[in-house]
Amino acid sequence: MDFEIEDTRKNVLKLKNLIDAGAVTLQTALDWLRTIHEIRFFEEKVFDLLGQNIIKGASHLYAGQEAVATGAIAAITEKDVIGSTHRGHGHCGAIGNKHAKTEEQRRQHWNRMMAELMGKQTGYCGGRGGSMHIADVSKGNLGSTGIVGGNIPPAVGAALAEKYKKTGAVVLSFFGDGSTNTGSFHESMNMASVLNIPLVAIIENNLYGMSVPYQKVEVEHTGCASNITDIAERAHAYNVPAMIVDGQDVVAVFLAVTKAAKRAREKSMMTIIECKTYRWYGHSRSDPRKYRTKEEEQAWHDRDPIIVLSKKLITEKLATQEQLDEIKQKANDTIEAATQFGIDSPWPDVADLEKDVYVSETCESALIDKERQTAAKAVEATAAFEKAMAASTAKTKKEKTKQSQGKIKEQFDLDIMTMGQAVIAAQAEEMRRDKNVILMGEDVGLYGGAYQASKGLVQEFGTDRVIDTAISEAAIVGAGVGAAIRGIRPITEIMYVDFVTIASDQLMHNGAFNRYMFGGHAKVPMVVRTEGGVGRCIAAHHSKSLEPWLINIPGLYVVMPSTPYDAKGLLKAAIRSDNPVVFIEHKATYGQLGAVPAGDYIIPLGVADIKKPGNDVTIVSYSRMAMWSLQAAHLLAEQHGIDAEVIDLRTLKPMDIDTVAESVKKTGRLVTVAESFLMCGTGREITGRFMEYEFADGSHGFDYLDAAPVNLAAADCPPPMSEPLELASIPSVDRIVKAVRKML
Repeated sequence: MDFEIEDTRKNVLKLKNLIDAGAVTLQTALDWLRTIHEIRFFEEKVFDLLGQNIIKGASHLYAGQEAVATGAIAAITEKDVIGSTHRGHGHCGAIGNKHAKTEEQRRQHWNRMMAELMGKQTGYCGGRGGSMHIADVSKGNLGSTGIVGGNIPPAVGAALAEKYKKTGAVVLSFFGDGSTNTGSFHESMNMASVLNIPLVAIIENNLYGMSVPYQKVEVEHTGCASNITDIAERAHAYNVPAMIVDGQDVVAVFLAVTKAAKRAREKSMMTIIECKTYRWYGHSRSDPRKYRTKEEEQAWHDRDPIIVLSKKLITEKLATQEQLDEIKQKANDTIEAATQFGIDSPWPDVADLEKDVYVSETCESALIDKERQTAAKAVEATAAFEKAMAASTAKTKKEKTKQSQGKIKEQFDLDIMTMGQAVIAAQAEEMRRDKNVILMGEDVGLYGGAYQASKGLVQEFGTDRVIDTAISEAAIVGAGVGAAIRGIRPITEIMYVDFVTIASDQLMHNGAFNRYMFGGHAKVPMVVRTEGGVGRCIAAHHSKSLEPWLINIPGLYVVMPSTPYDAKGLLKAAIRSDNPVVFIEHKATYGQLGAVPAGDYIIPLGVADIKKPGNDVTIVSYSRMAMWSLQAAHLLAEQHGIDAEVIDLRTLKPMDIDTVAESVKKTGRLVTVAESFLMCGTGREITGRFMEYEFADGSHGFDYLDAAPVNLAAADCPPPMSEPLELASIPSVDRIVKAVRKML
């Protein structure tokens, strides 16, 4: 399909025709004018309060663009959803008015908006989001983001969720012309087009991205952001319909979005709408607007959305000037009252500073009890399997494995499976248990994942629930965020942890921060599955261990299993968690075999596992290094008479420092082993937490050390490709043994 771009700017759009046709009522049209006035007065008041330092921080004003938010949101229903931007006061204002049924509700809406910008407890987000992150998720406002273009991927995910749930809802994604030059825009538009989702992408082209004109202007020393005049032309790249409308005319916007929303609802097809508009103020209050002329500003002011709509109402004999003056005064009174409400409101209690960063974990006690009962049995069965393999007389490894698996099944009633198979089993069981669990990412479907960790899932659950995507990490993770907020539990797969760097904006600023920024009114129950570590000689861009970066992010959980048993139980817990979880598998462990119970069990997040008890030294590790630490502990015992205790953290965040502290209190010695880099790494974090740890009697971890802690980690160089160099770049079993012996 090749769509022509529909340009309605030259059309004569009479408001009376809409009213006569029954598309809107006169009262609705008059309310549009009131909403536009309220947004304008709100922005003028915010500008003034910024100058008085009553409102602090950055605030990007929407004045001049009011017709876009008002007309677009008037064209949708209350079940529909919007995604906003850093210049989002207008969107929040318009959707709040839409949901307000009484004058009191309307006043409270504007009160909460103003209080939020002032950082007060009574604000929509309790003062935590402020101007650039205001949201009301309960009313379908997904919130705004301070990162240009960062709000678009979650809107795609929200539309995917509405399509999957068959709600009939559509999603409006508002963003500016500056966003259309970001990778997030292109990734998102491509994904939305391919997935055929009910999205209306509304570009508010106010001609300037901060100080850079979108297209060339006659002002000395200015550049330009693009070589095209109409952003809507880019719709051809995604093979979707597009429209260009007069963004100063609320009627034009209403008609365009009505048409696009109908298409989205009936055909599940995206439309791109470019609204030509203008911002009255600069990018922010400190912007002197040197990049545009006074003549240009005056020409746009002559087409003020208030003037355009007021003229229609008067010339088409729909209202009198007296009525329009009353609407203006009512709007002004609403904003004046909101301002006083904000000033009079209390500040947030600093005692609640860390409240609502995470959702409290709730695990089914029966499943936890089952896990406790089977954990030791799984360890015993795995050891028995290894002995059976060593004793087997079968000719091939495959025959030995099959024969030994049968013995373990008969003796322990446990399955012997690889780490990869355990990951598949966890996902399959959770997808059977909860129809809202979906999987999306690169090659997860027909190909079964780069490491076959989703093999067979698409055959069982179909392409609606196992979704192959383009190579678009930001869109994948961002869509996961939006889908999660709208009630889906997505597993988003990123092929290598190295590629999380590309999606870091979505993972941190939206996935991890949204709950807190939105005052605890949102949940983001998503899992980002990925893998890391060296072991396949594929060099620095595919071999890193970036967990120290990830555990630094508030609001994010980080899980790294070391055995098939742990992988299944932890992944099931991660999928059920209401927190965003990064689940990192190790590429060199997918073929590792171990005993795993059939059926449902979960391992609670944030609980470490003592893989081997001991009295002489505590070795703390995770992922593949936990297994290498265990090998080292056995060598220390057999060859040197040293009794090492090995702790597998399993979950790096939240970190079970209690188990570590009790162990080191007993042994007096601490060795950490990690495959990530040493500087600011997990080993240093573990050590620092232990040193500061306060026991019940008031003593601290430092008091119980008989030797300086040792932190083994990767060399301070990018992971090399050559196998000898790759092996030398990380801790080895031999290095662990030598470090412990030296310490003792």
